[in-house]
Order: sequence, then structure tokens, then C-alpha cells
Amino acid sequence: MKVAVLGAGLMGPALAWDCTESDEVSEVLLCDIDPVKLERAAGWMGNPEKLSTKRLDVTDREALVETLRDYDVVGIALLRWLNVEAMRGAIEAGVSAVDLASPPRDAWSEIDGLAKEAGVTVIPGCGVEPGLSDLLAAYGMDQLDEVEAVDIWCGGIPQDPKPPLDYKIVFGGPYLPLRPGMVKVIEDGEEREVRRYTLGEPIEFEGIDRPLECFYDGFPETLYEHEKFKRVKRCTEKTVRYSGYCEKVNFLDQCGLLSREPIEFKGQKIVPFEVFSKIIYPKVRMEEGEKDLTVLRVVVEGRKDGRETVYRFEMVDYYDEERRMTSMARTTSYTAAIVARMIGRGEIAEKGLVPPVRVIRGRLFERLMAELAEKGVVIKESVEVRRTLP
Repeated sequence: MKVAVLGAGLMGPALAWDCTESDEVSEVLLCDIDPVKLERAAGWMGNPEKLSTKRLDVTDREALVETLRDYDVVGIALLRWLNVEAMRGAIEAGVSAVDLASPPRDAWSEIDGLAKEAGVTVIPGCGVEPGLSDLLAAYGMDQLDEVEAVDIWCGGIPQDPKPPLDYKIVFGGPYLPLRPGMVKVIEDGEEREVRRYTLGEPIEFEGIDRPLECFYDGFPETLYEHEKFKRVKRCTEKTVRYSGYCEKVNFLDQCGLLSREPIEFKGQKIVPFEVFSKIIYPKVRMEEGEKDLTVLRVVVEGRKDGRETVYRFEMVDYYDEERRMTSMARTTSYTAAIVARMIGRGEIAEKGLVPPVRVIRGRLFERLMAELAEKGVVIKESVEVRRTLP
């Protein structure tokens, strides 16, 4: 099969590299608007024979469609505001796609209709979160007769945190993932909203000595694709950071520095968040040689064979010293690359915009976990059965 990858930032090169190492893939094309990034990525991979690169602006629809037309599947590793354009181009070219992120919800219906009409598959949110987090939750639900609760914790953080935020941008792009506002949770069987940067319970992960904290994030609504999820009493997703992060972010928000609303400054309109991002970016970008780690925990509670049962999945993944590859790139891009090859093999036949929890189940889920483990991305599963002694 032939695979194209859009985006040569932090994620796309890892996706492309993994595909060049697959015997099933005969050709990999890596595209980006920045030729310097393309040259750097190819050199980092060792310029494999299967790899070619091309300077491409994904907003140039004609050039995008012409480039993708001869490929079997495309991996989209772009900034979020470009992924819808990339999806439209892939669909017009008649090529199925896997997106590391996910398009805005108001674009889902359009993308779904276009993909079905073209007879292609588009899988959104196929990285670590969204992606592995949803799939592990769905697998846990599959094991239970009734599901009571689904709780998710996930975070990508530097191994050696430094001020001012003890955080680095591990996914790519020039912006910190700071989005003040309300997010959804399910409590007592009802959807409610809480402030995103509200501290959750204390959290620990094996091998991490420095104190961690977590804050609320919106749970993946694709879980509603699972028939057992509709009856859950509780669902939360929380993002993991080093202790003190929430306090700093709330301070910045209260100062107005995270606002996206323009203000007037010396006769000009400026956006506070844009100015703040420009100032802080040099302090929070991932520098060459800096190391990160990714943590993920999914806990699914319910009943099986009449007994209270808890499925727990946990991952602590580290920077790859040998390949000089970030943990976030490993866990995100390897997942997408494996699913892209499933599409290329014809193992995923459903057309349209297809959330991974709908199709990466059973045998395909087991295959995904096995291939990730072969690459050193290990997820531990534990099961606790509770019963009342007579």
C-alpha cells in the first residue's frame, strides 16, 4: 500500500517513519508547507528509500487532490484548523484518511456525508487522546455486562519540568493548549458542566516522583457510540500536569491574558491570547533533545456475572532515546499509523466519518495493542472483582 502523511511537525514524521518500516507499505509521501521541516524530518528518519517529500499547501485544494489521488490512505497530522480542509481534499481524491486530532463537531455531518458519497473512510481522533483513551474505555465496557462509570486521566509532560509553567508543548504548533471555559461531565447519570481548570483528586503514576495534579476536561463524546455507555452514572476525563499548573493558568485567565476577544491597544486591535502566546512560546516549545513522558489511565466500573468489577488500564511511556522521538509522537502517531494500515488492508470497511470506538473493537483492538507493545508502547491491564462475603 501507499501512504501519504500531511504535516512534518512533531507528529507527522513519526507516523511516516513507522509506515516506512512496514513490509506492507511500498511508498510513503510526507508533505508540508515548510521545506525546512521536510528536510529535517527526512534526515531524522535516515532518509529511508521508501520515503519521498513534497512541499504542499493543504489549502490549495487542486494541488492537494492531485497529490493524494494515487495513494491508498492518508495520515493527517496538521494543526486543528487545517484538518477539515485536509479531509475534504482526501475525500475529493477518493482516499481514506486517519486524523490524529478531530474536526469540530459542527463539521462532522458534512464530512460524513462527503465521505460516504465518495466511498471512503475517515477516522477522526486516532491518537492517544482522543484515540487510545476512547478505545480502552470501549474495551473495558465490552468486558462488562453493565457499566456504572468511566474515568480517564491523560497527560503529556516534560521529564525535566522548568518554569514558568513546568510544561512544554508536546503535540506541536505555536499555542499552549489553554482553553478556559466549561466542560462536560456525567454525574448521577446526568450531563453537567464544570470549569475546566478545576482541580481533581490527587493522582500518582508509577515511576514519577514529582507531585502531579489533574483538572477536568470534556470526556470523549464518541463514547456514546458504545451501546453500554448510554446508561453510565459517571464519566469524567482529566488532564494530568505537574502540581501548581492549574493555579498558574487560572491566574493568567483572571488577568485576561487567555481571552480570545480583541481589545484596543494604542489605536490597534489585539487579541490577548495571541500576544501572550507570542511572548511565552520560546519558553514552552520543545527544544532538540528535551524529553517528555505520557501518562494514561482508564478505569471502567460496572458489573460482570453479578459481581462488581473494575477494569483498569495504565500507561507510562517515555521519550525514545535511540530514535530521539518524543513519547507523545510515539503514542499518538504509532496508533494512527497502525489504524491507517488496517484501512489499507481493507480490515475497516465502514464508509463515512467513523469514530475509532465504532470499528477498532475485538480482533482489531487486540491487534492494535499487540503492535503498540512490539514498539514499546505498553499498556497494563488489571481487573478487580469485588464481592460481599457471606
